[in-house]
Amino acid sequence: MPAKNSLLINNHPTLDLWARQCRSLTWTRNLPVTQFQLAEFSHDLNHRFSLRVGNIQKACGCTSGGLFMSVTVITLIVTYFNSGNHFSNIGLSQVSSFVGITILATLSGKVLGLLWARWRLIRLASKILNRVTDAKQCPAIESTNHKEIYNGSRL
Repeated sequence: MPAKNSLLINNHPTLDLWARQCRSLTWTRNLPVTQFQLAEFSHDLNHRFSLRVGNIQKACGCTSGGLFMSVTVITLIVTYFNSGNHFSNIGLSQVSSFVGITILATLSGKVLGLLWARWRLIRLASKILNRVTDAKQCPAIESTNHKEIYNGSRL
C-alpha cells in the first residue's frame, strides 16, 4: 500500500496525471513518491521505474554544484598565479572576490543540476506514457525486452 504522500500509478489516467504533474512548477522533492504497477509492464520493470523515478526526485544538484565549485576554485587559483601575482599580494578584495565567485559558481551548478534532474524526469514520464500508449494499441509490443527499455535504448 502506498504511503501518505505517494502516487500509485496502475492505469493510464494516473500515469497521465503524474506526467502532467512532472511538468508543473513544483519542486521535484515535493512530488509524491511514485510507485508503478502498470499491467503493461512486468513487476520487475514497474519496480525499476519506481526506483529510477525516486532517485531522480531525490536529486539535489550537489554533484554539479561541487563540480562547478571545484573547477572555479582551480581556475581562479591558476589564473591568479599565472598572472604574476604572489601570496603576498592577496588582500581582502581578492579573498572577497574569490569567495563570491566560488559561491556563485556553486549555486549555478546546483540550479543546473536540479534543472537537469527535472528534464530527465519529464523525459522519462513522457517515454513511459508513450510506451503504455503503444502497448495499448499493439499488445505484441509488450513482449519486447524490458532490459532494453529500462536501460534507455528504447526509452
